[in-house]
Amino acid sequence: MTESDLQMPLRKVLVIDDEETVRTALMASIETFDGFEVDTAEDGEIGLEMISGERYDVVLVDLMMPVVDGFEILRQLRDMGDDSRPDRVILVSGMVDPALQANVREFGGDAILGKPFRLDDLRRRLVDELDPL
Repeated sequence: MTESDLQMPLRKVLVIDDEETVRTALMASIETFDGFEVDTAEDGEIGLEMISGERYDVVLVDLMMPVVDGFEILRQLRDMGDDSRPDRVILVSGMVDPALQANVREFGGDAILGKPFRLDDLRRRLVDELDPL
């Protein structure tokens, strides 16, 4: 057996954010973590299309986006069959309070990550959300 035969499969992450600098920074950061592969989408509509055609372990979604925002993405994901739905959905927002956290859970999100965050916070959140899987 070779070393590559023993490696865990890569965890697929989709980043959905309308700000190019945020998408690029998140992608570059996540790609430094061992075991992760990243795709990006510039808006919620494109993100939903990508989810319907690809299986993702985690989707990071900006809460505030034009056209299709984070809550609408959660609503549409909730209506998808389990085969299409990602294992975990983490919303990213500049405003985090207990009411928002409750709404995220109510709509089917798994967690919320407050902006700004450190690289360690992002890594920890991804690992914590995927650990039980």
